[in-house]
Amino acid sequence: MEIRKVTAVYFSPTHGTRAYAEAIAAALSAEYGRIDLTNPFTREQAHEFGADELAVIGAPVYAGRLPAVPGGLFGSLRGHGTPAVFLVSYGNRAYDDALLEEQDLCEAQGFRGVAASAWIAPHTFSAKIGAGRPDAADREKITAFAARVKALLDAGLPEGARLAVPGNRPYREAPAMPFHPEANEACIRCRRCVSACPVRAIDPAHPEATDASKCIDCLACVHACPVHARGVYHPPLAAVAAGCEAKFLTPRREPEWFFAGV
Repeated sequence: MEIRKVTAVYFSPTHGTRAYAEAIAAALSAEYGRIDLTNPFTREQAHEFGADELAVIGAPVYAGRLPAVPGGLFGSLRGHGTPAVFLVSYGNRAYDDALLEEQDLCEAQGFRGVAASAWIAPHTFSAKIGAGRPDAADREKITAFAARVKALLDAGLPEGARLAVPGNRPYREAPAMPFHPEANEACIRCRRCVSACPVRAIDPAHPEATDASKCIDCLACVHACPVHARGVYHPPLAAVAAGCEAKFLTPRREPEWFFAGV
């Protein structure tokens, strides 16, 4: 199968998924395109892919599921028998049903799963869990994973080949987070948080607040704040992080790969 174009497509509020999607795309093609679905304006645009293209599609895992965003993560994507590599990144706990959910959504949009993978990225709530990943060992595995994808495409998918990944249907219920980020009195109203928010949960007129009905707790706004005024204060993020670290800091989890077969 000859591939004319490779595109990295990702939703990545804190850039962990983007690192993997772009690294895999780069290993598959020295010149590759990028579609950043983190930007809500980009998600509102139509993106078409042909049968001679390869899409590397990635998203983070939030409590075992894909992030719930208006219009869906992949609602603007349209494949036409387009081969795709699916990936999720997660903070060293588990990816549960997220990879299967991604495959289901993308294949319903006209993509054909060639391979899938799950990778470790820094945890949303802790700077210690998954720190520094992807690291050198991960990058070696990215190269090996991409080589197997290339070999599979070069050989051509056999008739009836099917990609099978772990997960359950119905998917696990995604729990609602009991907290949301907000700004304290140090806020300088620069509105960088407004630009960073992938779901428009911060009103430009009131950047110190967060619309809890829209917020997905990705903490992109916290990372974007230049004066560290935004955070989780009820309960304190430090307490949330400590609880996660007690459970998920170790052991080190390694990437998992899946390839289409008969």
